Amino acid sequence: MAHFRNVENSSTKAMALNVAAWIDSSVVCLGVQTFRTESLWWRKPGGSPIYLSAIVTDPQVADDVLHTDLRLVETEWGAEGISLWDCWAVRDLGGMGFKRQWMEPWYLRHPSPLPRNVTLPPGLSIEAVTNAKQLAEFEEASWEGFETIDAGRAVGRFGQHAEVTLEDAGMHYLIARLSGRVVASTIAYATTDILGIYGISTVPEFRRRGYATALVRAVVSLRSDLPVSVQPDPESVRIYTDTGFVPAGRVAAWHKGLQNTFHK
Repeated sequence: MAHFRNVENSSTKAMALNVAAWIDSSVVCLGVQTFRTESLWWRKPGGSPIYLSAIVTDPQVADDVLHTDLRLVETEWGAEGISLWDCWAVRDLGGMGFKRQWMEPWYLRHPSPLPRNVTLPPGLSIEAVTNAKQLAEFEEASWEGFETIDAGRAVGRFGQHAEVTLEDAGMHYLIARLSGRVVASTIAYATTDILGIYGISTVPEFRRRGYATALVRAVVSLRSDLPVSVQPDPESVRIYTDTGFVPAGRVAAWHKGLQNTFHK
C-alpha cells in the first residue's frame, strides 16, 4: 500500500505540474506574468478567464506557507475571482474565504499499445493543428463545443490560444474533421513525465458518434512512451475508461470571488 501511495503521489505531482505548464505556455503568450512559489504555480490577471489562477504544486508544504503564497495571489487579483486547483484534494481553504466548487476523480492511462482493430468513425479524419488557419478552426469548434460562442468571439481570434503556442513543442492541438467541417477538438500538453488532455469538446449536433473517443485515441498515440492524464467531467468519463484510463486520485477545485469558466 505504501508503494501505491508513492506512485500515486508521483503521478499526481507530474499531473499538477503538467496543468501548470500548459496554462503557463498558454497565458504567457497573451502577455500574462506567471510565477512559482514554494507551494504554488500562479499567474497574474489578464488573458482569457478559461485559465486557472493558481495550482497547488506541493501537497506537503506547510499550511502557513501556502496561506502566505495565496495572500500574494489575492493581492494581485484584488476583486477578481480566483480559481485554484488542489490536485491532491487535501487542503481546506474555507478559512481563507474560498469555496469548493467540486471534487472529482482524475484519470490516468499507463503507457500501453492501443488495440489495432479500431477504425475511425466513417468520414472522420484527425488533424494536428500546424498553422493559423487550422488554429482558428480549432477555436471556433471549441467555442461551439463548450457553447461559449459569444464569449469566445468577444475575446477574439487567438485571444485564448495564441498563434505563437504552435511553436511550443509540448503543445498539441488536435481537430476532428467531417465533410470539411471541424466537429470536435482537444489539446494535449507534453511534459517530461506525462501527457495531459485538456479542453476536449464536440459540436453539439455531432455528439455521441465516437468523435471525442477518436480524439482521445489520437492523443494517446502522440506519445506512446508517456502516461496520459485527464480531469473529465462526470458525463464524459466513459470516453476515457473505454480507452484504458483508470482513476488515479481526486482534484478539488476552489474559487474565491467571481465564478471562473475554466474548461477541463
